[in-house]
Amino acid sequence: MIKGIGIDIVGLERFKEIERDKNFINEILTPREISTFRSNERNGSQIALKFALKEALMKSLGWGLTYGSYWHDIEVSDDGQINLTNVLKVQAEKIKVTKIHSSYSYSKNYLTAFVLLEG
Repeated sequence: MIKGIGIDIVGLERFKEIERDKNFINEILTPREISTFRSNERNGSQIALKFALKEALMKSLGWGLTYGSYWHDIEVSDDGQINLTNVLKVQAEKIKVTKIHSSYSYSKNYLTAFVLLEG
């Protein structure tokens, strides 16, 4: 059964600038996420992917920024797999999420992320 769906689209040009903004990166990404993208030559694209998947995940849970920012409760691997911790893991368990499906697609200018919660 589908428990939630979320989608997000981001402009890639914006993230070429953001890759130099350490405050934004530290707010949005976990230390493990940061350690993986720093050695990658596509840093802006990797930040955009992780950001968009996190946004789509929060939308799929019905958990937006109105509830506070829980960026570090979501960890996105380089292949787009999503793991939850803390408050967001509890929220997912509360609505009986058993699997998180994620997908993304990008063009020269945009990246779109999609998350589907199964339970």
